[in-house]
Amino acid sequence: MRCAYCGAKGFAHEFLTDGQRSFVQACCEWIQDAIGSEVDGKKTLKLDEVADRIAHGAEQPSFYYVEESQQNKFECAACGTWNDVLGRFGYCSSCGTWNGHQELEADVARIRDQINTTSAWERSIQELVGAFDSVARQYAKQLLDCVPVSARRRKLLERVLFHDLNARAGELKTIFDIDVLKDLGAPDVTFAAMMFERRHVYEHNGGEADERYIQASGDSSVRPKQAIIETRENAHRLAGIVTKLGRNLHSGFHELLPVEEGPVKLEQERKARMKARMASGP
Repeated sequence: MRCAYCGAKGFAHEFLTDGQRSFVQACCEWIQDAIGSEVDGKKTLKLDEVADRIAHGAEQPSFYYVEESQQNKFECAACGTWNDVLGRFGYCSSCGTWNGHQELEADVARIRDQINTTSAWERSIQELVGAFDSVARQYAKQLLDCVPVSARRRKLLERVLFHDLNARAGELKTIFDIDVLKDLGAPDVTFAAMMFERRHVYEHNGGEADERYIQASGDSSVRPKQAIIETRENAHRLAGIVTKLGRNLHSGFHELLPVEEGPVKLEQERKARMKARMASGP
């Protein structure tokens, strides 16, 4: 079992609160007494009575604890386990897969629908870059929590923003050997870097190009003060690239922090059986 927030691995009982541990121990003692009793007959375990037995000098078990709904309910994309975490991001409690890329894919799917149904493509560009930036920073935070790095590199990654895609990709490659640009051709890398720079223009310049943007992006299609005009094709192209960037980041992340293969393999086998059953027909 894994902690959803730090990824720590342990047995299920190691994740119980002190109150829950006391309660489980009391239940086990009651069952042991019932089995060892010389008196035949039906015995009923009353939870309130068990709780009363441990009430003196011990933390009261929170019966509502495991039932309290959190904020993000999701099925792990790797093993199919149902999870419920506070906040948005977390590790699968079964296989330890972090859900960052899963959340990014959901964002991209929503934005693609927006691209198809509206003409606010500038906003879609901002949201795509923002979605990747947010998820990438979460990955960096998890890596800093789990992988030893020097103080200088820690400081560098703690303030990382992905406005400059090539620079940030280089840092991840140098520090963690994670290649977020893997399998992306040079034209796509150049295009993505330009679109990442455009996010700053849309957010802070009202969509008008300036010298800083032209120099940083290499965009020769506009002049200073000229408004940038987006297209649906550009937005969809960026959506595809962002998905690939996220996939590469996720893959590199779990090379450093491996998942549990058992639950993942079981889910793959289950899907294969279902696919074979559907192919064979009724």
